[in-house]
Amino acid sequence: MLAAGLLMGGLADLRAAPPEAEPAPGPRSPFSYPAGRLLFSGERNGQWDLYQWVPEPGPHGTIVPLTRTPEPEGNPVWWPRHRLILCSRRQPDGRWGLVALRLDGTTAWTLTDPLGNLGWPQPSPWDDRILAVREDPVTGFTQPGWCVFPDGGFQPIGGTEDPAGGQMAWIAPDEILVTRVSPQGSDLCHRLLSTGEERPLVQGGRNWLPAAAPSGGPPFFFTRRVGQTGSIFSLRPRPDAPWDYDPCTLGRPYDWQPAVTPDREGLLFLSLRDGRFRVVWRRLDDGHEQEIPLTGFTGIYHPTWFVP
Repeated sequence: MLAAGLLMGGLADLRAAPPEAEPAPGPRSPFSYPAGRLLFSGERNGQWDLYQWVPEPGPHGTIVPLTRTPEPEGNPVWWPRHRLILCSRRQPDGRWGLVALRLDGTTAWTLTDPLGNLGWPQPSPWDDRILAVREDPVTGFTQPGWCVFPDGGFQPIGGTEDPAGGQMAWIAPDEILVTRVSPQGSDLCHRLLSTGEERPLVQGGRNWLPAAAPSGGPPFFFTRRVGQTGSIFSLRPRPDAPWDYDPCTLGRPYDWQPAVTPDREGLLFLSLRDGRFRVVWRRLDDGHEQEIPLTGFTGIYHPTWFVP
């Protein structure tokens, strides 16, 4: 169900362990974070809200609550064009809708759809379009689509005869990456929005959660799961053939939910380590990794870096 996937990323069975005790202060790492802060969805006391993490003061930084709502929220992403945070939020009637928040946590905009749940917003860097996914609450069928902020309703991409689809990322104003359900799991596909032409790029296993630079375009990443191992791979475009992909993170039980930093020089992702998901920052030039110290949460999802 997308209702779970909106919050959990589609794998509600993978849960974090109980919160850790606050670590003892240690020496400052030579690792330097870029300008900006972390945005994520976190669970405390059974309630999912949005939080920010600021690197100062080191080495542990500061966790800043963004929302305190009775309804759970997930999939946060920063939209520089409008200086808003987009996310998915469960509405009082039980459906999930898209929400735009100001930096003080107040609600600026809400979009619901009479046909189902909405989630996984991905704002366009170039105009007012927002990619999103709609789920039929009865059948569980998911459709990729888009809306125009602030007045447009949800418009599906393709028809109900197309395979169920999910998470997307922007390549260019007329090009997106989109996930499609397949007999082997899910395919990662390339789609031209103007013509509807769509072709698979990566097949076999489960290939989903594509990520692009917040300003659109490369570098591109996605999560690939084969068997019980999930890793993050980088994508290298090819004009007339399936794209090449290379391992970015390997050798661990589960890495997923990649997000590219605004400067295109780093990658955030969730990594299953010692029984819980950790938020990890990875430099793309040398592969150096740094775990971001987020304590007191029973679950953390959808990490992304932004510059307010």
